[in-house]
Amino acid sequence: MKKLLLLGIAIVGIALLYRAAKPNAPVVLHSKLPTEAAAKALLNSTHRHREWVSVANVRAFIVYPERSDKAPVVILSAGKQGASDWIRAVADQAAAEGFIAVVPDVLSGLGPDGGDSNDFANPADMAVAFDRLGRDEILLRTNAVRDYAIVLPAANGKSASLEFAADGVQAAVAGRSASFRVADAEWSQAVSFLVKQTGDKPLLGENLNVPEDHSMHIGMMMGQTVNDKKGGGPRGYPVGKLPDLPAGIFNAHNVVTNSMLRKEFVDIPFGSGKLHTWVEYPEGDGKAPIVIVMQHGPGMDDWQRALADQLALQGFIAIAADLHSGLGPNGGNYDSFQGTDDVMRANARLTADDMFNRYKAARDWGMKLPRANGKSASIGFCMGGGNSFRFASEIPDLNAAVVFYGTPANQEMLAKIKAPVLAFYGDDDARVTATMAPTETAMKAAGKSFEAHSYPHGTHGFLEYQDLGGNPTATSDSWARTIAFLKEHTK
Repeated sequence: MKKLLLLGIAIVGIALLYRAAKPNAPVVLHSKLPTEAAAKALLNSTHRHREWVSVANVRAFIVYPERSDKAPVVILSAGKQGASDWIRAVADQAAAEGFIAVVPDVLSGLGPDGGDSNDFANPADMAVAFDRLGRDEILLRTNAVRDYAIVLPAANGKSASLEFAADGVQAAVAGRSASFRVADAEWSQAVSFLVKQTGDKPLLGENLNVPEDHSMHIGMMMGQTVNDKKGGGPRGYPVGKLPDLPAGIFNAHNVVTNSMLRKEFVDIPFGSGKLHTWVEYPEGDGKAPIVIVMQHGPGMDDWQRALADQLALQGFIAIAADLHSGLGPNGGNYDSFQGTDDVMRANARLTADDMFNRYKAARDWGMKLPRANGKSASIGFCMGGGNSFRFASEIPDLNAAVVFYGTPANQEMLAKIKAPVLAFYGDDDARVTATMAPTETAMKAAGKSFEAHSYPHGTHGFLEYQDLGGNPTATSDSWARTIAFLKEHTK
């Protein structure tokens, strides 16, 4: 095992030396051009931070790289495909090379029943819609998205484009362009062209820290020995589940399946429907504080429920409302979606008020539980982190709020916060971490209790992807602080 790890390190080292010696060499270490068959699986499994945004009524898919400095923006399109699975998977791979990758869905609002490119039944109908839209309007919509993207906190103001067609790809940066065939070798050359023309160096130095194959995790798993004399699997962080740390993506399902704590789904009355909610209780029958668990963009998946399990294990009643209750196919909940990518697309149907009202309903229900001690807190991740900020501003008797890599909707809401807030960021998550200092300043000016920590080489979602970059340290330190903070303010 040690030999394999040393060989991997040597290969990376040789690649870096080669690139340093030949700066124009098309060396790509992080990505490959995805096939159409593999596109959906990639979108459902990528660890990169992605989101859908609306810009002047045009929806756009954005994927962010793992880097602490600002990055160029690349606008991607694929003929008359719209924001297809394939071009969005290509965007994910462009982000792996250090770019903020953006796919405008120029057919937004023009699909069946006012939908977007995803709502067309067949490619021929979509092609007709493209022709009706016209090139000038397509350019207008694309430029609106570009103008939005280049002023993002994580963007350096530079932009490029990759336009795919059946016979190749056209790359363009600031008036310079080049054409390449659509194949892996040409993908490497296209990325190298973008790197050179934007003056970016995303593949060198400190930015080379996130293995695409989670090789660190796999290596640690293979290198560990079974130290339980009675049998069982490997032990140790991050592979084995430690008692005082939440599960990561690799062991979340096992935790949810095998936890011995009392747990259940309940359907809380909400409006004219039901709010499907996961509840988990600590051992015993004593009273305990409730913690509202606010989901990340991918929804109430195994990892989110395993996180609730960890909170219950450490003494809290964990309540995780399914924000997608009734919003899935045929009116289903989170589990009715085909995969993470479809869940994240459905997030656009949730307004900020929708999310707040659902979480408020869950808290109101939880506070009436026989075991509730009258104290409550919120904890949120990514999208949920932003919701945790808002919850602290809208719920005056909330006792504490924890934010993992989330952003407040605006600085004005911070002045309304009464509860102490604890927030965590990763240095290699420039989009979110850029908001840390302004939030600290605003909270301090308003006389609010705010404690923030950012971790070297911590990525977005570090508590879930615990083996990447600096995420092991970020996970262990942030979770210990979280539990101590929650106990201090809710017990």
